[in-house]
Amino acid sequence: MIKMLFNSNHIKGILQDRGLSNLNDDSLWQVKTILNELDEEQLLRNSKKVLSSDYAKDKATATFLRAIVEQNWVMITQNDQILKELKLQNQAPKE
Repeated sequence: MIKMLFNSNHIKGILQDRGLSNLNDDSLWQVKTILNELDEEQLLRNSKKVLSSDYAKDKATATFLRAIVEQNWVMITQNDQILKELKLQNQAPKE
């Protein structure tokens, strides 16, 4: 069992901001797991844990990691939309 660091309202807000409000249960569980792992590593905000003595280099690395995470949210949203469209097509009556 994964310990959830965020409360459900915080998670809902993050998901809404990224267009992921209507994920299926499996995808939602995976997204919650990702969010909690990122939070444990303090990659969702500026942190002394991430930033060390080489501040500029570490800040750039943290910024790049956040950009990749945001890009992944876009891909999750797109994949979810594709899956929903495929399900609709499969449910449509065949001619």
